[in-house]
Amino acid sequence: MKPHMSFQVMSDTHVAEDPSHVNSINFDQALKDILKTAPDSDGIMHVGDVTDSGHPGQFKTMASIWERNKAGLPPVYFTTGNHDVRWADFEERMASFRNATGIDQLYYDVWIKGYHFIFLGTEKPLKDCAYLSADQLAWFDMKIAENSAPDKPIFIFVHEPMMNTVAGAQTRNGWHGIRQDRELKTILSKYPQSILFTGHTHWELGSKDTIYNAKYATLFNVPSVAYLWTDEDAYKDGSQGYYVDVYDDHVLVKGRDFANGSWISEATYRIPMPPQIPVVDPKTDPDMTLGNPTMQLDKRHYLVGEPIHVTYAGSLNKDAFGIFPRGAVPNEVRQIEPLAFILTNTVQQPDGMLTFEHLTLPPGEYDMIYLGETMHVELTRLPFEVTAG
Repeated sequence: MKPHMSFQVMSDTHVAEDPSHVNSINFDQALKDILKTAPDSDGIMHVGDVTDSGHPGQFKTMASIWERNKAGLPPVYFTTGNHDVRWADFEERMASFRNATGIDQLYYDVWIKGYHFIFLGTEKPLKDCAYLSADQLAWFDMKIAENSAPDKPIFIFVHEPMMNTVAGAQTRNGWHGIRQDRELKTILSKYPQSILFTGHTHWELGSKDTIYNAKYATLFNVPSVAYLWTDEDAYKDGSQGYYVDVYDDHVLVKGRDFANGSWISEATYRIPMPPQIPVVDPKTDPDMTLGNPTMQLDKRHYLVGEPIHVTYAGSLNKDAFGIFPRGAVPNEVRQIEPLAFILTNTVQQPDGMLTFEHLTLPPGEYDMIYLGETMHVELTRLPFEVTAG
């Protein structure tokens, strides 16, 4: 029986500026495989890390590879990955992304042959994680409900995975992913017919938790086109992705080895529609402990030498809080060292309280900045003042 529609999913192409680099070659080869194997494809979904480090030359090489191969291929729908924007001027990187891909929105949706495709994207240039604003989450909550039906799949794409779900997304692997993990899971769990594809981990197909459907929705780890990672937490040469066929009562997801032009039999999945996904209570789900990063000072004005207390939530890995002169903008382009800082992993995570003591800040105006997973990137700031006694 012929499917109603078909599409491919790829991720982490990490295209280099050098067209002869293995990552660039692998992207070219994946496109050629799709043209040969699926001439009637309705779309290619790219789940981020289009380039290796977001430089304009890398986007230019990616675009040139696409131009050489696009005849006979369907459109490519791109999302951003951390490597495309990390530790840099976000608008400059997004300008390169837009010019090369033709995608001019951070998040967007399309309908293809009556099926809904939703693409989410980070709004801050974090090192390894994605930051989804309240506006984006509200948009997603509205869009996912649009013309939804329990027996009709909704396809969603975002680069980073949610915590303790697909391969490589377990906390034992030093997880980094969606900072608004609880918020995204809460929305997703209302639509168990959703099928979410995430990349980032590079985990090879056939690994444990390649597919995750214990709760929320059906989640797939998308392997890398550039190179792979194994359950032994080791690098591996390879280039893989998915071919997806959509039928009346099920969705068929087939793993593909782009490098060898062959199917991966241990990575073939049939998702019935409607699926049987257990319902969870966000208030008691042990995998919904990480929410939107927040912080709160205990007061606005401090005396010289007085301890400064900060209550925070949603912290992980090497998150830091720093004190900066009012208006300072710490980032990779213009590095400004904090006057004082504390890493939350030395205190408590994901929620807790920390204290700055024995400071010698002179009277003046300051910002407390939640730096996220790196000392270079600003997430949130709160103003305060130090006054003489």
